[in-house]
Amino acid sequence: QRQASFKHTPTFFTPQRAVCTERAKAQSAEVVQIQDSNRVRILAFIKANPGTHLRKIKRELNLAMGVMQYHVYRLERDRTVVSVRHGLYKRYYADLGLRMEEREILNVLSQETERDLVLYLIKNPQATQKKLSEFARISASSTNWHMKRLSKAGFVEARRSGGFVFYTVRGDPGRIILLLRSYHPRIWDKWAERLADLMA
Repeated sequence: QRQASFKHTPTFFTPQRAVCTERAKAQSAEVVQIQDSNRVRILAFIKANPGTHLRKIKRELNLAMGVMQYHVYRLERDRTVVSVRHGLYKRYYADLGLRMEEREILNVLSQETERDLVLYLIKNPQATQKKLSEFARISASSTNWHMKRLSKAGFVEARRSGGFVFYTVRGDPGRIILLLRSYHPRIWDKWAERLADLMA
């Protein structure tokens, strides 16, 4: 019985093929490096902006939404960052040692208008809605909307007297200022002179 014969065709590893292989490896390594670089940038941004959300990361770092979502997912999966849903947004934090209360404070501090209103109240307790509107340069209706949000979240307390509403920050103002100094140093620089006496 005759065995079937197979013709063996040798494969030659040409210099051109070697060049193509090395080029493919280099391109693959470059893609990995770019991906790692984007992840490092995203993590650094979250560290510098605790309480930030996806759209802000996308806007500030100029990344495609899909790319950014992938890296944030990986960071969260690896427990490098943690997210907390607040209204329509998921807020991201890189300091996993923060208590929930501190994350909520940082969430307020990451929103310009509400942050300014809270800091103004720390310096000027019992301020009226009119005073807050004048300070923030927003309408009375906008001020009312923000103060209702802050009141509902437990950050401020409203007291009605003689047809006026007076607002006071609830909790420890010192902790709010400390978190501002630690996590938002550039914003603290703008407020330091006005709030310095409260830190004495």
